Amino acid sequence: MKTEKVFALIFLLTLIGKLLHIPGSDFLLVVSLSTLAILYCPFSFYFFSYENIKNQNLPLSILSGVLLSIIPVGILFKLQYWPGAMILLLYGLVPAIALLVIIFLLKRKQTPLLPYYQNMWIRTWILVILATGLYLIPLSTQIRIQHWDDPQLARLKYRSYSNPENEAYRQALVEYIDKKAQ
Repeated sequence: MKTEKVFALIFLLTLIGKLLHIPGSDFLLVVSLSTLAILYCPFSFYFFSYENIKNQNLPLSILSGVLLSIIPVGILFKLQYWPGAMILLLYGLVPAIALLVIIFLLKRKQTPLLPYYQNMWIRTWILVILATGLYLIPLSTQIRIQHWDDPQLARLKYRSYSNPENEAYRQALVEYIDKKAQ
């Protein structure tokens, strides 16, 4: 659907904006991925249908929407460095891989719903590849990629995020950010 493609495009543009440190990128990232997750879960029967709502496997669409809505939330958590990102990505990946098997088996049958299964196959693969890539990228690498222009900030941020209970690491990060802002 066009709405899904628009929010996916906004996500990709804001991801580039986040890497280039463009103000407002984090906000648009939250809006785009949250909207995708919200659209997938309750409205999957509409977004996953082919041409019209009757051309679909309704139980598969609803189940896919519920399962695939976890992946954008996991991606959002990982890109924002929020706690629980890895478990959300894992909880999204396992059912998505099972969903790929189901879609593959249903797609092999020559039915009038073949374009529907093909679209579902592509959509699921895209989400699985994104989630797997982010799941496999270590936190240190992710922070170094984002802060390619400031290695000291990357080092302090990694120490602080990987040791959230250490107040000294967090304080050193805050002091560095404050000093840099002046």
